[in-house]
Amino acid sequence: MKNRHFKSTKRFLLLGTIIGGLCACGAENTSREEVPTEEPDSIIVNRFDTRESLKTITPINATVTLDNTALESQALKIEFTTQTFLSGIYIKPETPWETSHLGNRAFMFDVKNTGQGPVMLVAAVGGSGNQYQRRAIGLDEGQTTTLYFELEGYQLNEDTGMSDTPSSLKIDALKMLQRGSNLKLDYSKVYGVKIYAEKQIRPTEIVVDNLRFESTPEPNKDYLKNMVDKFGQRADMDFELKISSETELKAAAEKELEQLANSQGWQERSKFGGWKSGPKREATGFFRTEKVNGVWSLVDPQGYLFFSSAIANARMSNTSTFTGVDYRDESVRYINPDDVTPEDSQQIVGDYRAAQQTHYVANQQRRSMFEWLPDYDHPLANHYGYRRKAHKGPMPHGEVFSFYQANLERRYGETSKGSYLDDWREVTLNRMSDWGFTSFGNWTDPMFYDNEQMPYFANGWIIGDFKTLSSGFDIWGKMPDVFDPEFVRRANITTEVIAKEINNSPWCIGIFIDNEMSWGGSGPAIRQYGIVFDALSRDAKDSPTKAVFMRLLKEKYDDIDRLNAQWQKNHASWGEFSSGVDYKEDESYSESLLADASWLLTVYASEYFSVVRDAIKKVMPNHMYMGNRFTTWGTAPEVRDVSKEYADVVSYNYYQEGIDQATFGFLDELDAPVIIGEYHIGSEDSGHPKSGKIFAPNQKRRAEMFRNYLNSAIDNPYIVGVHWFQYIDSPITGRAHDGENYNVGFVTTTDIPYPHMVREAKETHKNMYERRYKNME
Repeated sequence: MKNRHFKSTKRFLLLGTIIGGLCACGAENTSREEVPTEEPDSIIVNRFDTRESLKTITPINATVTLDNTALESQALKIEFTTQTFLSGIYIKPETPWETSHLGNRAFMFDVKNTGQGPVMLVAAVGGSGNQYQRRAIGLDEGQTTTLYFELEGYQLNEDTGMSDTPSSLKIDALKMLQRGSNLKLDYSKVYGVKIYAEKQIRPTEIVVDNLRFESTPEPNKDYLKNMVDKFGQRADMDFELKISSETELKAAAEKELEQLANSQGWQERSKFGGWKSGPKREATGFFRTEKVNGVWSLVDPQGYLFFSSAIANARMSNTSTFTGVDYRDESVRYINPDDVTPEDSQQIVGDYRAAQQTHYVANQQRRSMFEWLPDYDHPLANHYGYRRKAHKGPMPHGEVFSFYQANLERRYGETSKGSYLDDWREVTLNRMSDWGFTSFGNWTDPMFYDNEQMPYFANGWIIGDFKTLSSGFDIWGKMPDVFDPEFVRRANITTEVIAKEINNSPWCIGIFIDNEMSWGGSGPAIRQYGIVFDALSRDAKDSPTKAVFMRLLKEKYDDIDRLNAQWQKNHASWGEFSSGVDYKEDESYSESLLADASWLLTVYASEYFSVVRDAIKKVMPNHMYMGNRFTTWGTAPEVRDVSKEYADVVSYNYYQEGIDQATFGFLDELDAPVIIGEYHIGSEDSGHPKSGKIFAPNQKRRAEMFRNYLNSAIDNPYIVGVHWFQYIDSPITGRAHDGENYNVGFVTTTDIPYPHMVREAKETHKNMYERRYKNME
């Protein structure tokens, strides 16, 4: 679809070109005052009118051709490949585009999805420092639209406490959503644009045209005001599952309870959810792993092959959102140093009635987002809580409210204190069974630990006042100094608490400890070995890890001159080296130094995994250690290889459309059981301003993409389970911990299951075991 605003701009530019040409020819009768001085409100990047236009395009692992059929005029077809991490196009001007005169502005382009099935399309625009900001959107098969990537606009870089916000613009185009970190870049000069798809698991293609920078109209400055209704839903839009009254909410609950009561279950499965029709292995009474006919598998306590298809984060902890209110009462912010549970995993509990008397509005913008919040004497006021600290956002601490938990009380009523949570526990267990899942994933609420209906994974964090190190990429926090005795002590305290909670239950598959730690990653040495370089920069008197590294290096080299020769350094003595050497800004490193950095990283990782494994096995010898859920972008290969030696299962969180060979080809060499601890797909059509980490165009496609991801994991001989994140949609105004406001739940904020998701889950789970083990006798 062509943009009318763009067409008028095109005519203006043509007129400006003609006038400019006349001036250049020195027309004597044309005075300076007669030449239009108004700046154009659009800058053309490429319109693909001629074959010459292809010369400005640099394909990135993609096939590009001109197309005359998909849009109104000749356009560019981009065919994405499945063989690489990234596939698309790159346009870099000889000199940066000057865009500041456009005022509030966006990068815009027309697009049609001409492939089979949906595509998640990413655009990246280079601004100050030649850094590239990414945004993305899910496009349905055959969908034709105009997209905009806002570069300068109203409150664009303001921290609202949400991962992304609704559009403040009323234009006939779709907003591209934040992808990755929000970089606050200056776009007065633009250094390049990219349009691409990431890590495709099936062939896709699009056609694009009219790439341009364009001025945007006046914004709606009240775009966040009263955006959430009393049920925690978007107030300013309608969608399929929207609830309008408590009567409707209760009726939906009664209908579902009747359906669940008539569920037939899964007769081909064992007591613990294993494949009862398949080959039986040794029964040990607890879950374990085994490689059977070349396929890694979990084995349930009765000896049946088991694949963990799960939903993670079935708990209340992340259902609360900041209200914009804080309390002057300092006592609510006290954090016990002996806590073993981080703030984002704390439940919504506590009596805040005294502190509420000291309340005040700390953030008016967030306060104004809600049409309704209960008064402190309202029956639903028990769903207020308090967050003592946040990972990020405009409120470092403050009052929170859980619409989801309030809706449970509305939905099921309260016959005794907190009885709606007991009802929720039973309904959740019955849903999991009815939908065909074989377990809960990570972050399962401990209230499920004593159940004998659905296997689960326990989890914990090692937190405390131990020394730390930095990899230089500390996304969630710094790394522990693993040789600090306090770290060892805190590891044992954490696992002792978990052991008491699971009470040697055979329904517990295993234990995850920590999550998405900042190990480093592949690539430049400073990224891969950042932990080692940081430790070397410390004084050995203050850093236990540095002291260990010192001992090992002195044992290897004995004389400082031998180390200097190998590392191409010039340290005067071991004493100088011990007090701290900073290599973080070095432009290059000797091969020997890099080899030693790799060795020292292995030493560090071995200590971490051995400490955690020993702490688990000491108090939970019958249960598996599931690792710490790596990221593919933040885990050095050395760490991955070490983890295999200590963890019973290696775990990864992986947010893409499926298990692609380009990313997970290393599994052939690793040859270990692997579990995917998190993945999801989201959509905007349920009112959430941010789809999730992976975007679908609508709920039907979201469900299909869930199926495709699950099947890609089932088909991989190394992957023994895959866990959807998460059970419940994020709050629309952002979870209190970090502002995630994703549509990634199997149920809405009003606890209504998404029918497309449920339907695909049942269908995929029907033949899950036959599909995975089809070649076994």
